[in-house]
Amino acid sequence: MLLLQLDRLVYIDDSTSDSVVVIGGGVPPDWLSQPMRVRNLPTRLGSIDWTWEGGKMRVMVHGAKCRVRLGPAFRADTPLEIEYAHPH
Repeated sequence: MLLLQLDRLVYIDDSTSDSVVVIGGGVPPDWLSQPMRVRNLPTRLGSIDWTWEGGKMRVMVHGAKCRVRLGPAFRADTPLEIEYAHPH
């Protein structure tokens, strides 16, 4: 159950040839009215931090560069800032 809940926040979509980090894939639209912050969620591509505030998504990937997209609750024109921090 815990893994399912974590997948609502961040998961890897392997349905295409290159893996994509999906942020908030299971977040319901009514949650978007409040700020959210997620820290240090492990994935096989590295750990992920993200912050939703003021209608903007900021994502930090602690690992290799990869594609990132937002889940279906987010509007297509949602501002998305992505940073990459390589682990030591």
